[in-house]
Amino acid sequence: MDFKNILLDLGYSNIKDNGRELRMRPLYRDSNNDTVLSVRKDTGHFIDFSKNVSGSFEYLVQLTLGLENVDQARVQLKEKYSITEIKREHRPKVSGTKTFPREYLTKLKPDHSYWLGRGVSLDTLKTFGGGLVESGTMANRYVFPILDEKQKLVGVTGRYTKNITSKRMPKWLHKGKVSEWNYPFQLNKEIITEKKEIIMVESIGDMLALWDCGIKNILVVFGLNLSPKMISLLIKADPRTVYIAFNNDSLDNSAGNKAAEKVRNKISKYFDLNQVKLALPNKNDFGEMNKEEILGWKKQYGVS
Repeated sequence: MDFKNILLDLGYSNIKDNGRELRMRPLYRDSNNDTVLSVRKDTGHFIDFSKNVSGSFEYLVQLTLGLENVDQARVQLKEKYSITEIKREHRPKVSGTKTFPREYLTKLKPDHSYWLGRGVSLDTLKTFGGGLVESGTMANRYVFPILDEKQKLVGVTGRYTKNITSKRMPKWLHKGKVSEWNYPFQLNKEIITEKKEIIMVESIGDMLALWDCGIKNILVVFGLNLSPKMISLLIKADPRTVYIAFNNDSLDNSAGNKAAEKVRNKISKYFDLNQVKLALPNKNDFGEMNKEEILGWKKQYGVS
């Protein structure tokens, strides 16, 4: 069934073909995002990521034409396009995100000396509820709890606070499924919604440095690869601008710079290219910059 031609006939334009789906701007509400509405090419099932609305192709026709019910949409499809039956969406069983008992957080000791020594304020550290773990697999790490929007503990991540003497000792150690994390969205959802801008950074260290300077519309990628869940969040948040602020490795191996460009190209499948901007820090990362330098970076790239 050629859903694209039907959509064009209904008045949709600038339809982007993304393989299994078509992307476009919804006609049933105001929007300036040309990719926020997804329509499956095999079933016509649609998702409006920004408004969290989804349903059958008949329901999309109902919304688009302002009809009273789905039955009226079926009549339209039958009379105008000779369509009497549409293949239904098959939804695979989705496994839930693994959660951890909140009792784990009792292991976190209120010793913030590591981050205080790196210039992060106590107020900022208390916002994220982290602390030092003295034993176990996270021993000698300052651990941050990762909570979802329902305040369930879905993981932890810890920064080693001693001198690293072996390549086998990772600077950061994660527990949980990182690809399921949208951090710290449980804390800054309203800020992101208000500012309509999102800054993507590599690590919590970058986030803390920016947060201390009043820049709080941040998402932490925990590396260089953007997960499908984070892409889905970006689409749903529908920001005016996405800033990719990965580490500036131009003086080293340029891995962060190449990854930032790769992520920019990936996000640009869902946003206009002028909405996605590279805004690398002026030093290797934001943790190496003082407040004056960070505010200068903010002004340089026009971050609100």
